[in-house]
Amino acid sequence: MSKKLIYIAGPITSNPDTYYIKFLIVESFLTSLGYDVYNPARLKEGLDYKFYVDDGLKNLMRCDAICMLPDWTKSKGACLEHHYAETIGIPILYM
Repeated sequence: MSKKLIYIAGPITSNPDTYYIKFLIVESFLTSLGYDVYNPARLKEGLDYKFYVDDGLKNLMRCDAICMLPDWTKSKGACLEHHYAETIGIPILYM
């Protein structure tokens, strides 16, 4: 049986000083639960915003679940990812 792939969603752009460590902590926790994790915070910095939004949705499409960080509603991208997951029935885990 293969592991489930889960996507982490939360504010990155509006949280430049602390997002990386928050995402890594959640990635570690989800890995300890047996998930394979897609962590968008690991992407190379300096690309344009549209790239990150498009990449997030593209990768979310291949995931089995999404994990919403506590402050996800402060991020337009995370709200979009949540709406996509809700619309197509991807299970949503709230931290």
